[in-house]
Amino acid sequence: MGERTFWVGAYTGDAGGGAGVYRVRRRADGTLGDVRLAAEAVSPSYLAVHPGGRVVYAVREEDAGGVTAFAVAGEDLREIGRRDAGALPCHVSVTPGGGHLLVADYGSGTVRAVPLAADGGFAGEPAVAEGHGTGPVADRQEGPHAHMAVTAPDGLVLAADLGADLIRAFRLEDGGLHLAGETPVPAGCGPRHLAFHPSGHVYVITELAGTVLVLRPVAGPEHGYAALELVGDSPALAAPDGGLAQCAAIKLGGDARFLYTSTRGADVVTAHRIVDDGARLEPVADVPSGGAWPRDLHVDGEWLHVANERGNTITTFRIGGDGVPVPSGPPLEVPSPVCVVPAL
Repeated sequence: MGERTFWVGAYTGDAGGGAGVYRVRRRADGTLGDVRLAAEAVSPSYLAVHPGGRVVYAVREEDAGGVTAFAVAGEDLREIGRRDAGALPCHVSVTPGGGHLLVADYGSGTVRAVPLAADGGFAGEPAVAEGHGTGPVADRQEGPHAHMAVTAPDGLVLAADLGADLIRAFRLEDGGLHLAGETPVPAGCGPRHLAFHPSGHVYVITELAGTVLVLRPVAGPEHGYAALELVGDSPALAAPDGGLAQCAAIKLGGDARFLYTSTRGADVVTAHRIVDDGARLEPVADVPSGGAWPRDLHVDGEWLHVANERGNTITTFRIGGDGVPVPSGPPLEVPSPVCVVPAL
């Protein structure tokens, strides 16, 4: 894959130096350039794109949180709608087919599903699922903290709750989010983001414990993801140094042979080899992320793009045949970048 356009979410105001959602372009040689502020917004830290490619959604990550829909207007974005969210919404995703926008509210611990019209605009008020529970890390797990909500291969909505050490499964039907099951994970680990392997295994990056958990459906993926069991874990870093480290993103490689994670503090991206038909991970190499505090990352075929929030850069890597990312050109300066999503 060569030339391509991406949208970049950023922190603004007291949270960072950005001004809204940015547009960047990848050149044929894999390097990024042509940074442009596409729309002013308040801390649009995480983004998602409607399957039609003509609407971009952004969280408004603040105490009185919300989500905003933008229509693509040439090289810019034009706001077409807003909906309220819970406190500090930190992740959004779109269900297959584009029927709903899923929102994870970190501060309030809620998960919501906002109905979408066929053209990608908001079409009603959200269904909301309340969170519950605590964990043993007093300053981070005093209550539920939903950190990601995404659609599983069977259509269930899976939500990672960092505050309660739970993976929750919901059925999205009859206008509501209905709890289908809960999977506890090791106490104090703080599950943050997850990724699905074609084998049916689910990989969960833990922010607080610095591990990647491997789970699988109890009755097999053909029977759904409502009930999961832990089958193993692996270090998030190939060479842990014992210093400050907060794991962030987890993404599957395009051929499903490798998994990639980012760790803040250590400021590295780690390549993990996937073995035993998805049941086990082997950390291969830690690669400097090219800036401070790597948050989200995006894998696009042979290319890997990493948003270094406190380094104010996006670094591009080329993934070699051994799965290890190699820097490709100098980092691109973008203020307080958090996530990078392709413009479809």
